[in-house]
Amino acid sequence: LLAAGITPFVTLFHWDFPEALYKRGGWLNPDSPDWFADYTKAVAARLSDRVRYWMTLNEPQVFVVIGHQWGTHAPGVRLDLKDVVRIGHNVLLAHGKAVQMLRAESRTACHIGIAPATVNKMPATDAPADVEAARQAEFAITDLHLFNNTWWLDPICFGHYPEDGLRLYGDSVPEVRAADMQTIAQPLDFVGLNIYVGDTVRAGADGQIETLPPPLGCPRTTFDALLFITPPAIYWTPRFFYERYGKPLYITENGMANTDWVALDGKVHDPQRIDFMHRHLLELRRAIADGVDVRGYFHWSFLDNFEWAEGYRQRFGLTFVDYVTQQRIPKDSFYWYQEVIRTNGRSLSGKG
Repeated sequence: LLAAGITPFVTLFHWDFPEALYKRGGWLNPDSPDWFADYTKAVAARLSDRVRYWMTLNEPQVFVVIGHQWGTHAPGVRLDLKDVVRIGHNVLLAHGKAVQMLRAESRTACHIGIAPATVNKMPATDAPADVEAARQAEFAITDLHLFNNTWWLDPICFGHYPEDGLRLYGDSVPEVRAADMQTIAQPLDFVGLNIYVGDTVRAGADGQIETLPPPLGCPRTTFDALLFITPPAIYWTPRFFYERYGKPLYITENGMANTDWVALDGKVHDPQRIDFMHRHLLELRRAIADGVDVRGYFHWSFLDNFEWAEGYRQRFGLTFVDYVTQQRIPKDSFYWYQEVIRTNGRSLSGKG
């Protein structure tokens, strides 16, 4: 990457938990944060002479909730809320200890962040009441699971869990020591946002926040979990996060699953992905123009890849992969995005 003039951003944990440690309790083991710190030290020793940008965890909501509460992703277990909250606390401790370790062991000046899965809310209109409803919904905890924004970012950025989450989770929240929160709340240089799809909300007549269904015929991807295409989400979520946390932002994932195949001309034509990227980048440019400190954008993904519980059914890549032969064919979107990069976005047309 360095030889090609590309700055690497390294994610320490993208869900690949060692089986031997899982058999010792996994993230439920109170020693798991220290295991992660030891691992971070080993990675820093190998890479920190060349790597300056780090993310500790990718999407803790997904591997904690979908992996340990809903049972869809690995390790595929369904634990009760008390155990899941304990896992979440250990994961946050692991993040804090990893930040401490990188600061102590990095051989170059390092920049450290985290890349949560975002819950994205968009106002139905630009009316102040709808915008405020979307802002409140973005940061509310309303369900008995940890798939939300604030349970993860508030401890890191503010040093405490959000009050609505503490009330809702109740006795499932373990006793939290002050020293734990000091470890979790290590200063960050940036926050990564993985943004795919958002919900539209408005202020109801009774003062309650209403979530609107997608309009009939709303454009769709091929992946039910990230089904609808909602470009304004990549405007509103960075805006709301920057207002609340005040940290520089990177869009660390954004993309879509599409029905891609090799055409008779030997190429892979994916106009839907080009349009998806175009619309989202225009919205992101609008956020930057409105003062949101966005430092970069990472498209998901460079290659078609193994998509966890979905296997190889979903194609997210800018490059087509023949899984039988391993042949790789850049798609039309690859060349379109190449020009966006070359011109630093000047090739984008349209409003924004």
